[in-house]
Amino acid sequence: MKTADRRDLSLVRETASTTRVLDLAFIEQRFRDTEDYQARPLFKCAQLNSSIIMKHALRLNERRLFNGMRITATKIVFPFSKSDLRLGGAGIFVGEHDFERTLKGRLQFADTRSFEADIDILTLLDSLPSFDPFLLRERLRQSGVEVARCYFEVSEADASRMQKFVTSQIAALVELAFSGANAAPRELSSRLAEKLMTDETAQSLEPLRATLRLSGDEYREGVFAWKGFLYYKWVIGEISPRIAELARSILSARVYNATREEIAALNTSRQRIVRILGVTMGSINSALAEYDEAFKALSEGRPMAFRDFLLSAPKMFLEIGEAVGIVKHIDSFWRFRFPAGRTPTMDAEEANEVFHEFEFTLAGIGAAHDELAV
Repeated sequence: MKTADRRDLSLVRETASTTRVLDLAFIEQRFRDTEDYQARPLFKCAQLNSSIIMKHALRLNERRLFNGMRITATKIVFPFSKSDLRLGGAGIFVGEHDFERTLKGRLQFADTRSFEADIDILTLLDSLPSFDPFLLRERLRQSGVEVARCYFEVSEADASRMQKFVTSQIAALVELAFSGANAAPRELSSRLAEKLMTDETAQSLEPLRATLRLSGDEYREGVFAWKGFLYYKWVIGEISPRIAELARSILSARVYNATREEIAALNTSRQRIVRILGVTMGSINSALAEYDEAFKALSEGRPMAFRDFLLSAPKMFLEIGEAVGIVKHIDSFWRFRFPAGRTPTMDAEEANEVFHEFEFTLAGIGAAHDELAV
């Protein structure tokens, strides 16, 4: 295992995006004494269950660790100190050469079955475009794996960035549920938005629960779904203004050391990528429009329509989450690799790797797959 970058690791808790980092060390510190965490851990191995797992854009020298073309990977970091990340940690990529042998030698597993179960979870995490908690939960459930709810929280950094957006989104419900309250609607919406994203069991949310006529498990499931749609609407709101520029940048990227045939093939590839990005964004917006329609019913005084929608909605997170994660992955990788203000420039080998992975990941989306087949 290699020593992880100290600077990167020390910034995880302060700034990390929910989609990029799964901070199991922090989850352990916060929830380790709860019954749910102890009964339903994500990993059998305690060391894995207190690691930090992140989606990582591979540097050129790191790509040789993998067979085939790959520009991103899932990295596991074992912090030297879980309370002081400035000390760094030891890291390993899921799927790198001798990954399973190295991991088994480094960690302590009770038996072979536990090791195989944890490898299956790591493989699932590696297959996801992001660690979006709503997509992650549905993919785990689809695989027959039920783990504690604490693994599906939006990061504190993202919850903070979402605050203003969520406040504006729930204003209509607050007006409906708290019509007799003395506090100013805006101030009340802001306070409840924070509670909704960080503590869905808070007593202050009781009028919302009563308005939606939900209790027990139904309330927890309904609020979880609601948070999911708020999260996706916020992410798409952040990404949408950048999509046109992303498309222009991909199409205008300069490629050198390429033959005429390679240039022609790369041009076809990136035109297809841009077309599929447009189709995918359209599919995401159509799915989110269903939420908007249900929420409109709520604001018109028909809370049961919104309630019924929320309880049936999590199955939509597989499609929405995959699509949002892939678009966000392409956007964030491109901005990381080619900062704004510079004309993107790559040699033929890197261009082939990047555009091949973009096409491969986009092909995983149903609508995009149909486009590829044309």
